[in-house]
Amino acid sequence: MSLEVENLRRRLEEQIEVLKHFPNGPSYRSIRKNLAKIYLESDKEIEGVFNLVESHAVSLRTRTHFRYNQARFSEKESNFGFDGSLVQHGGEYDSKGVPAMLERLYKLPEEWSLVQLTFAYDPSWRFAFSTHPFKRLNPPALHITRFECGKHARKHPPYCVTIPIKQKFRTLEAELRTIVDDHQNHLNWGRLTSEQYYRLKGILDMRMKNVVMRLQNDWLGHWISLLIGHYTEPQNEERVTSFVDQLLEQYVEGGDVSLHKTKHTVTTRSRRKMYFLAKASAFLLEWQLRRGVADCLEIPIAATKDIARQLSKLHDAVQLQTARRHPVILILDEELELFPWEMLNILQDHPVCRVPNLHMLYALYKAHERNISRGRFEVDASSGYYIVNPEQNLPRNEKRLRPFLTSRAPSWNGTFGVAPSSEQFRDVLQNYNIFIYAGHGSGSQFLQGDEIQKLNVQAVTFLFGCSSVTSKDLGGRIEPAGMWHFYHIASCPMVIGNLWAVTDAASDAITVHTLHNWLPRTQDMVIDEEQERMPLKPCYVKDPDAPELWRPNGYRWKHEPDLLSAIRRSHTANKHYMASAALAARGLPVVIRGQVDKDIPAKSLGSG
Repeated sequence: MSLEVENLRRRLEEQIEVLKHFPNGPSYRSIRKNLAKIYLESDKEIEGVFNLVESHAVSLRTRTHFRYNQARFSEKESNFGFDGSLVQHGGEYDSKGVPAMLERLYKLPEEWSLVQLTFAYDPSWRFAFSTHPFKRLNPPALHITRFECGKHARKHPPYCVTIPIKQKFRTLEAELRTIVDDHQNHLNWGRLTSEQYYRLKGILDMRMKNVVMRLQNDWLGHWISLLIGHYTEPQNEERVTSFVDQLLEQYVEGGDVSLHKTKHTVTTRSRRKMYFLAKASAFLLEWQLRRGVADCLEIPIAATKDIARQLSKLHDAVQLQTARRHPVILILDEELELFPWEMLNILQDHPVCRVPNLHMLYALYKAHERNISRGRFEVDASSGYYIVNPEQNLPRNEKRLRPFLTSRAPSWNGTFGVAPSSEQFRDVLQNYNIFIYAGHGSGSQFLQGDEIQKLNVQAVTFLFGCSSVTSKDLGGRIEPAGMWHFYHIASCPMVIGNLWAVTDAASDAITVHTLHNWLPRTQDMVIDEEQERMPLKPCYVKDPDAPELWRPNGYRWKHEPDLLSAIRRSHTANKHYMASAALAARGLPVVIRGQVDKDIPAKSLGSG
């Protein structure tokens, strides 16, 4: 590190000391990213990773700690869901730095894999205000940081890969926002003929698929392999590592002809990258594999042909595409929140969720640690509540969901076509294990976010309204915020909703298939085995956008107690790509236990 760079680093650290107790979000994250750039370019990777971690969701951390202090001094401390000191700026964590970050990773469940996507520092962004997408600045690069947890974190420290994306972000973000706007403004069955509707729907679906393809190929390329999770079966991990080790011994360390008989030392880090590349080989083209091998091993691309060819054969042997995996938890920069990362081909069958930063994840984990087993928050199926069509302006929504919810969750309580009072809404969030909201928006018209953040939310919450878990751009030099922030502050274990507006029929299709996959079987399903082939009894509401809602072709019920996996399965059971892409899960991985029907014998319960 040159003297000039060292002086800059010292001045930035001094600014952090001044700001850290009550930081301005955009300014603080800019300084942290600048420090990360300095450390990464000086081969101090772990310090760079620490500063990237600190650049995420700065204002949310401040708001959470502020609310925690309010609860401590003016209310019963039990009203606040988790220890807000775990997210504060300038506390014990900041003073310890990197060791404190690593210690938190050691304590998280070993099943989890964290992947953080952060835009690189760009000095011009310090003066940029939120403007039209076509006029947004282009970040120079994207940092992909991989974190292991538990015992894996002790063996493998976090590492960061930086990929150039200049001139790619602005056009892709503009296209994404245009698609979302077109979907909201034009996709209205009441104003379109059947032919017009399906043509427009097909066009929008194809445009969104193109956005996802560009994310995969133009942005991530072979580094998409870093987003893959661990296999649930240890033997699959062992087979991959053994295969790669033999491959490296044969073609690299042993002095292959393609490397001109020169032995090449493979570092531990390079070997680990090759493991991930091998796991992702089923999703990559040959040229992507070759470039990946070259980057992982730091060898000429001309020397990668034989290795890439062997890697492409691996997925046939161990069925990598269908093997079950542990959860992947995404930590996204604010500019990346709107993108449907869950639709990437490598994550299609993955349990995937989002959290705003490592601090909020750790705080949520500690708040619910007693109910977490094998990396998943356990929720009791018997206690649920639903609010459907509370404003009485979604009659088809109510007619579709009434027969499903009353028959599929007979032990639950709920209302149809009734507006809840704020006190009722508050009671549901605190005293039920599962909450389904099927109405407009996020339900904030019944209970404001300022009131939600004062609660200790126990319910796994489904907000199936439009844009219910999106982050809204507030303009100027303010970080985006959303209703889901208040649920996190209230220690809600998981909130699921939409990133943009969706049609009520598409939302209902996803609601039905997700819940039907996830909930244990009822007594009626045990008695009538044939019923397991159907999501529910027929609904005679004619809806051109939901012909497959009740009886999808080839559909057979199979209990999927893992909520994130049930969501992934629901995407394959319906034809609404835009709605599937909109669905996002924020919080901790969840698994359901117990029974949803009080009349079902214990011996008939589905396994979980």
